[in-house]
Amino acid sequence: MPLTDFGLGAAVRIEAVGCETGLPVDDVGVALSGGGFILIQAKAGMRRLDAQTEDLEKAIDQMVRAFAEGIGTTSGVRPVDPSRDRLMIATNHAGSRAFDQLSIVLRRLSGHPADLPLRAAAFTMSQRRALETFVEVVETRWTAIVGHKPSDSDLRVFLRCAEVSRMDLKEPDGTDHFRSEQALHAALGDSLIDEPFSKLAGHGSKTAAAQRWWRREDLIQAVLREEGLLQPTADPRRNRLPALPQPYVRRGNHDLLSPGPTAERLRIAVTGGPGLGKTTLAIDMANEAAQDFPDGQLFVDFRGFGPTAPMSSAEAVEVLLEQMGEADAAAGKDSEGRRLHYLDAVETRRFVIVMDNVRDSECVLHLLPRHGPSAIIVTGRTQLGTLLRRTDVTHLRLAPLSTHESRDLLIQHIGADRAAAEPAAIASVLAACSGNPLALAIAGSHLRHLPELSLDQIVSVLTDADSRLDFLDLHEPDSALRTVFSWTYYALPAELQDFFALVGSAPGPDNDSAGAASLAGVEGSRAGLALLRRLRHFHLIQENAHSGFQMHELLRDYALSLCRGDRRLQGVHDRACERLVKHYADLAATTDPGTRLAGQDAPRFLSAVRYAEEHGLESTARTIVDCLIENMWYHGRWNDCAAMLRSITNDPSKPEDPKIRSYFLRQLAITLRRLGAHAESVEFGRHALSTLGPGRSVRAEANCRYVLAVSLAYAEDHEAALEQYHLAADGFRETGAESGLADALNGIGWSLAMRGEHQEALMYCTRAADIHGDLNVPNSQAADLDSVACIYQLLGDHKAALGYFERCLLLYREIGYRANEIRTLDSMGDSALASGDPNSAVEHWLRAIAVLEDIGHTDTDQVREIRAKEAVASSQK
Repeated sequence: MPLTDFGLGAAVRIEAVGCETGLPVDDVGVALSGGGFILIQAKAGMRRLDAQTEDLEKAIDQMVRAFAEGIGTTSGVRPVDPSRDRLMIATNHAGSRAFDQLSIVLRRLSGHPADLPLRAAAFTMSQRRALETFVEVVETRWTAIVGHKPSDSDLRVFLRCAEVSRMDLKEPDGTDHFRSEQALHAALGDSLIDEPFSKLAGHGSKTAAAQRWWRREDLIQAVLREEGLLQPTADPRRNRLPALPQPYVRRGNHDLLSPGPTAERLRIAVTGGPGLGKTTLAIDMANEAAQDFPDGQLFVDFRGFGPTAPMSSAEAVEVLLEQMGEADAAAGKDSEGRRLHYLDAVETRRFVIVMDNVRDSECVLHLLPRHGPSAIIVTGRTQLGTLLRRTDVTHLRLAPLSTHESRDLLIQHIGADRAAAEPAAIASVLAACSGNPLALAIAGSHLRHLPELSLDQIVSVLTDADSRLDFLDLHEPDSALRTVFSWTYYALPAELQDFFALVGSAPGPDNDSAGAASLAGVEGSRAGLALLRRLRHFHLIQENAHSGFQMHELLRDYALSLCRGDRRLQGVHDRACERLVKHYADLAATTDPGTRLAGQDAPRFLSAVRYAEEHGLESTARTIVDCLIENMWYHGRWNDCAAMLRSITNDPSKPEDPKIRSYFLRQLAITLRRLGAHAESVEFGRHALSTLGPGRSVRAEANCRYVLAVSLAYAEDHEAALEQYHLAADGFRETGAESGLADALNGIGWSLAMRGEHQEALMYCTRAADIHGDLNVPNSQAADLDSVACIYQLLGDHKAALGYFERCLLLYREIGYRANEIRTLDSMGDSALASGDPNSAVEHWLRAIAVLEDIGHTDTDQVREIRAKEAVASSQK
């Protein structure tokens, strides 16, 4: 290894090497001309760059000690000199690639400007993670040894001295080249060793000296070829792999092709949707492992999905025999004979073969060797279920790139400066590409070759499905996302083509089996599930954690584009979406208020409502919302409820019955009040009242005035609230609406309590509770009892308050109103603590938190507030 790699200059020479334990190396000291020194640490267990790796910690510990305490030389201990000394970690081939990234950053730091932070020397996320991990361990060991964390200047000097390098003195099977070479030399000196073994040992000695190792079978093959006893190939080191796209993101576990004792490590299936980088990953892995497969790195495109007919197994054999140099040797044999000839070559020599873009398992199963040292990587857009079932294979299912990986790839295309100058435009591009590597490469190429235009100008058109797909098109088949997607689409059976278009263009973030059945117009969830699974086979949808099937955003764009461009398909789409919206209306109508909606149900319902509103199905949209309002209130889903209500009330220009519109505006005012948006709640309460217009019914007006009064009370305008409450009470009396009258009485009592008129307030609220009890309206009765309890809290009578809260809690539990159950438990905790019983207070708050977690409200301000109070009460116990 040239010493110039360490930045020490070409004139520096090694004068002496000292090693504590002999090979394999550890604690090696290299004395240099000019008095310089290299300390090398190489631990057997240092495979991963991870702060939890014990051997990494030990290696850095010794480096820090040398830096802090000095280097021992023949003339004594002296301080480390960054200009002539290096502290080095040595890894072998088994070390993770993170060490390579760290090496790049450490060398970059040697000339890093002092006014820039250290992390600025890391240009990619992988380099940044490697640097952060290394610095974390250095700071930990420095603190332990020196007694305090290193200053920024100390850390910079230390990192200038630090180096990471690979020294592959061991091969994957653990063979020690130094000891093997000594054994071979000893064998050659033994007169009893016969000639064939002598030749074999001689060849092995040469490979050991070159720091390479072959298995016994490979050595025998090599010696036979040298002796002319085995027909040599024209070129035993053939690389027929296509070039990798530049730039690209490295993905997957590249150690999977490392030779090992189990065959399954040498068979890999890479599957995933179009454009996700399957071929790139396979080529990258094969290139990386080339040294372990010296007989050739081969590639065959099975054309499973593309503009031409798929390749047959027999045709693939011809291509592979040609690449192996075995075509002439197999001449004259029939098709089966040529296949067997190919398998013989694969089973006796070391090839890595990429079988790319296969249509199904059948076309490659007969080409897989039963045994032997060769490696096979198969890529395909389908699930390749038979291949996975019948063979020992490692399966890699590719997903879209993460946000960080996507950003890194795009920046590699267009440069960090341009990306930093227009962050909003970059965000638009990343959103349009949705983590698809091919889309990112096409977008990056567009942006890179239009330097005279701002990014904002270029991406301003990315407003709908067609414009995004137009942008992701370089006007050649392999570089046009529409075309690449179409290769899968046109490979689908005709009925599945329509279903793909319907699933992708349907409203909603995903589809479950019942929704899919509605879209397809088939009976039963089972039939819908079968169709979804057929799409999943082609990686056109993925199953999510909510028992739904989700399609990638760009595939959804493609599906919507298909519908817009085909009059027949557009008609099929419109009818299917009407069936889907009706399905959600029927589902909403059968949803009990106490039944908790699943995680994806609310977004599905909301999408159905919006679609219905936009496509002339307003009555269906209102039916869905009306059926779900109470359910969402019960379970504290205020935001979801508000979103639905806004979607059916945000266009006042639509002709609509004023009474119906006023009703939904009232519901929105109530929901906003429960969200804490009191001013907006008052606004919509007034809007609901004014919407009724002239000739309105007394009952409808009373309802509006009551909702407005509650909103005003929560906005702490109790004078205005009392006025509206009394007007509402008059209307309810006139129409004989006893429950409404009781609601208004409870409201009057609460506003009086807020004015300090507690005794009169108790009279109103108690009367309201009695009326609701007689009418058997548990939800309203619970609200009245809650008011009574809160008034007793204001009076300081917490024992009485707890009694009323307990009655209130039982009613909320009886009807399944979880959100109000939480609120009541919280109030009970307040009263218990105020009465000097912190144990009971903690118990009430813990029960409230348990309900919050049960309904999925684990990270909200309400949770944090209750936890804070519970912590204070616990400290008083």
